[in-house]
Amino acid sequence: MALDDIAPASPAAAEFARRKAVAAALRDVDAGEDPNVAAAALGVDRETFNALAREAAEARKARLTAALPLRFHDAPEDAEKEIHQDLSALISTGDGEGLWIGADEGAALERLSAERGDDGRIIGYGGHKRFHLNDFFDFPNGEDEEADVEGLSIADGYLWVVGSHSLKRRKPKRGQEPDEALARLTEVVREANRFLLGRIPLVAGDRPGVPELARKAPALDGSSPKRKAGCVAMGRKHSALSRLLAKDVHLGPFMRTPSKDNGLDIEGVAVRGERVFLGLRGPVLRGWAVVLELRFEAKRSGALKLQPVDEDGALYAKHFLDLDGLGVRSLMLDGQDAVLLAGPTMDLDGPVRLYRWRGALASQESSIVPRAQVERVLDMPFGEGVDHAEGATLIPLKPGDPPALVVAYDTPAADRVLIDGDGALADVFELPEHW
Repeated sequence: MALDDIAPASPAAAEFARRKAVAAALRDVDAGEDPNVAAAALGVDRETFNALAREAAEARKARLTAALPLRFHDAPEDAEKEIHQDLSALISTGDGEGLWIGADEGAALERLSAERGDDGRIIGYGGHKRFHLNDFFDFPNGEDEEADVEGLSIADGYLWVVGSHSLKRRKPKRGQEPDEALARLTEVVREANRFLLGRIPLVAGDRPGVPELARKAPALDGSSPKRKAGCVAMGRKHSALSRLLAKDVHLGPFMRTPSKDNGLDIEGVAVRGERVFLGLRGPVLRGWAVVLELRFEAKRSGALKLQPVDEDGALYAKHFLDLDGLGVRSLMLDGQDAVLLAGPTMDLDGPVRLYRWRGALASQESSIVPRAQVERVLDMPFGEGVDHAEGATLIPLKPGDPPALVVAYDTPAADRVLIDGDGALADVFELPEHW
């Protein structure tokens, strides 16, 4: 679309449409299109196009506005790692009053409560309470094996939780003999608890906006049946979902590959009504990231059974998105759109970006999402060997304020860890107006 063709319904709408058109043109250039062709499509000369590119790059720079202490005091003494070292998923309740956190280690969820300043602004989170997932789900390998929680979502009175579903390759230990180290690199481990995909009823707690978890609870409208905790059937070698994906023409070959080798690795869940979206960190296929879409029916026990997503009876849909070669690290829904935090699929440092998939909920079947629908919104900071952005959620820090992006990190840098060692800082980033 030429910039001169944008109808000025309002100054804000015109600026929004202009930004979208420029962003789409820049993504085409990133994908290999001649910049002169992109400039001509916008109706501008090359010099103006270059200026627009610089303007867009500056606008994408993430602006850090605050850092929120996350304090965890209710931690197990025998844990291999402290909770704040392995944060992997975030979701807020009650406009940020409650914060639910998943971690790579163990099989539990952490709940924190907002701490506010005199002006009502959130200045940190504490009041830590731990919930053991074994109280709500029957794990194949018991509560001692980690579930590798990688995604959280809230919908219709339930907290949804997903494990990575991934395999892991053992790492050589420091000081091992070469033969031992080489042998260890051949070991690929399957941990059945990682196949978790389930939901838990939320019930009112002592503090508004900070709910509790319950194995069963009344329906939100008081009707029958009751809400019950339940998950997709899991076994020691697979789950109903992993068995299905193992037969998939795109994903099947990667079900036997460890996550850090571009194998299957779920790192985000977002739920709206009966639609469940799963974001995959891997595999990334020739630069294309994958978002799965599922639907479920709850049995009387609360267990979740896959249901068709289309008239042909398919039990899942696949949406392929060009995230510039990155995989999904966190997934949220905002209105009719999906918001994706993306980063490297492999075990390395690299770009971390926030994307907006416009009209995600309008997709009704498997799709190759047009590049123009996936807007690169923010370029996030990232560390070298530390500060790996893993969990993200949208929170208004003060009543009446627009939501800000709150990001938590795996392997926090030393200056991110709180002085008393019981937590770490999450970052708060300003979101663009009309994003």
